[in-house]
Amino acid sequence: MKKTLNFIILFSLIGLTIWIFVSNNDFDNFSELIKSTNTLFLLIAFLCMVLYWFFEAYILHKMKKTLNINTSYGSSLKLCMIGQYYSAITPFSTGGQPVQIYSMVNDGVPIGTASSLFVNRFLIYQFVMTFYALFMFIIKFNLLYSEAQLALPFIVIGCFINMVILVGIFLFLLNEKFVKAFLGKSIRILHKLKIVKNIEKSEEKLNNTLLDYKISVEEMKKDKKTTVHLIFISIIQLTISFSITYFIYLALGFEMGHFLDIIAIQSLHYMAVSFMPTPGTAGASEGGFYMLFKVIFPKKILSFALLLWRFIDYYLRVLITGLVTLVDFICRKKKVRTN
Repeated sequence: MKKTLNFIILFSLIGLTIWIFVSNNDFDNFSELIKSTNTLFLLIAFLCMVLYWFFEAYILHKMKKTLNINTSYGSSLKLCMIGQYYSAITPFSTGGQPVQIYSMVNDGVPIGTASSLFVNRFLIYQFVMTFYALFMFIIKFNLLYSEAQLALPFIVIGCFINMVILVGIFLFLLNEKFVKAFLGKSIRILHKLKIVKNIEKSEEKLNNTLLDYKISVEEMKKDKKTTVHLIFISIIQLTISFSITYFIYLALGFEMGHFLDIIAIQSLHYMAVSFMPTPGTAGASEGGFYMLFKVIFPKKILSFALLLWRFIDYYLRVLITGLVTLVDFICRKKKVRTN
């Protein structure tokens, strides 16, 4: 039933995307747009994506050192790429971290240590991303209200969901018994609704997850200097990632748009589609881009800009990280055979 629902949502969103393209655009001018596009700025947009990976690898490598895991930066970069690939092809980006933990365990890292590392990374990312988007929402609310009212409910829902997750984590740290009781009742309600099949397994998984969060937060408290440093690096990393759209804007020959406007809208676009249950937020990303970036791009250019952004930010990312993941899989298979 769950898989069927996911497929229905996925194909509905893809259908919406196709309808948006077909009903609003003249494809005759695409060849002219391709010829006039500045390839240097497109290359910079691509390099922004690569830099995002290098910053992610740096964060993972720094966290490994904190947990006394002695590996090279190259192995952290590979771990980052594997996580990026599985996050891109699974709903809610849920596949990345479990595969990364599995990869570290295969390399001899205890499962508790590996889990702790990625819980720490999730906490820092969740904290930075939520407050980054909320800050942008506040300073650019007038622009959104006047130019993109249709997208506002999705942005508010996305921000609300991410804030609830963050608040839930901090509430757990303040009152563990209350949160456990609340989540336990939620599991039983979901069981009655036929969403959760096995109550005992779900509660055991929940308790293990909450324990991992508690241990990870305690570790972060011990090394506050590193935590603050990684928060700062994460802010730079997200800004670089959101800059991809800005360089696409420049590649199309525009100069009047403000850098802050574009990264603000891109961060809010991320929040608006983050709760969509499709791999790579398929359909929702395209529709959200069309609704939000009509503020920045002229209508006749908007779809072409969307195609460039989606190609660099998603399809190219899946292709490159997928190749790295495939090579890593082949190398691991060969290593097992030789041993």
